[in-house]
Amino acid sequence: MEKPKDELNLQQAALNQAWFMIRRDWALKFKVRQEQQIRACVEAFQGYCREIRQEQIQGRKGKIGYITYSMLRTTWLEERPAYLVEASDALWMLDPKPIRFEWDTSWSYSYWTDLQQQLRKEAEQQHVSLSELEWEHAMLEAAEHVHALIVNMMRLAMKQAVCLPEFQELEREESFEIRVGEYMDHSVSVYREDHRVMEASEIQSWLEEKEEHAYSYQALTQVQMPCGDYSLLDFRYTAFRQIEMENSRLHGCVLVGTVWQESQLNGIDLTYSMLHGADFSGCSMKGAILDAVMGNAGYGSNASLDWEPLGFAGVNFTGASLEGARFQDAQLRGAVFQNAFLQKATLSGADLTDACFAGADLSGASFEGACLSGADFSEANVQGVIFTDAQRREAIGLDWGTFEASSPYGGPSSEPAQVRDAVRRREWLH
Repeated sequence: MEKPKDELNLQQAALNQAWFMIRRDWALKFKVRQEQQIRACVEAFQGYCREIRQEQIQGRKGKIGYITYSMLRTTWLEERPAYLVEASDALWMLDPKPIRFEWDTSWSYSYWTDLQQQLRKEAEQQHVSLSELEWEHAMLEAAEHVHALIVNMMRLAMKQAVCLPEFQELEREESFEIRVGEYMDHSVSVYREDHRVMEASEIQSWLEEKEEHAYSYQALTQVQMPCGDYSLLDFRYTAFRQIEMENSRLHGCVLVGTVWQESQLNGIDLTYSMLHGADFSGCSMKGAILDAVMGNAGYGSNASLDWEPLGFAGVNFTGASLEGARFQDAQLRGAVFQNAFLQKATLSGADLTDACFAGADLSGASFEGACLSGADFSEANVQGVIFTDAQRREAIGLDWGTFEASSPYGGPSSEPAQVRDAVRRREWLH
């Protein structure tokens, strides 16, 4: 006898909520060991590159256009999770002789079984009964979530892996990608490079078409696009290398996971854009406007469990030139401004919890109303910067000595002498 529709809906809703909590707890548990798994992934990739290069040297393989990691569903049901790794030419899946490897991901099986146990326990507590077929379907769905987590991890791993000399020595097509997906099914790009000559007018015309889903996971190299308006476009995980977009307008864009390598972005306006995990390290962004941008590290919303199961990374501004830039009301928890140049920058009302300003030049910058809890100002130049008492207490590296040395008046202008004397007396008494 079939269950009433209302009962099925209630059971499914209860199970979905439980499933959400289980996935979140599981992802947080995985993060503890993610660096270890990333190192193992990079080492395996290094070995693949050596073998691919040997095949090229011996004339058995030409230039590589793709390296694809494919999840094999059947191996999960056989309790032996693995990925098929294929290095192919420009024909990709039509390459008649790809170089094949197997990436052992048996370490992930313990998470899969842990999910199974938690889900069964939750189903019992919610009084949900499922047939064996329904359980198999649920566990295959669980494998998809493990796969999503591995995709997330691979993005991080490939940032390191593509710097390896073994990878750089490979003969690659002008357009090259590393992709992760299911075997002979949907896959996503975790690294892409495109060295083909691109005309700026052609790129601008393409962007002006404002096609949905057309601009994410791309690679744009050595293109000049100053003073353009590219607002409301989705550029997630696109790599911008040696791009000139000075004084361009990118309001409300999705720039999650974007890479801006050696780009000229002076005067760029990124107001209201999503910047989680974006990398602007070394870029020139003088006078840039980043008001109300969203780039907090961690879980931005419940939806991020499907998008980024491990949560979002912070924004990276290491070594960037941000003189006179504006970050009013920006959400930049965990952002890295190490050794950046932020002279006379405005960070009023910004959430900079756990941000890193170590070694940065912040002379004349404004932090009025900014949250600096856990922010690190070690060895930063804060000459002429006025911090409140609360900001100095909550931040790291803004001790009395630093503040007195950096005050434009030669001392802690906002702290009366009697308060300092009282502090010294308490220290002497203890």
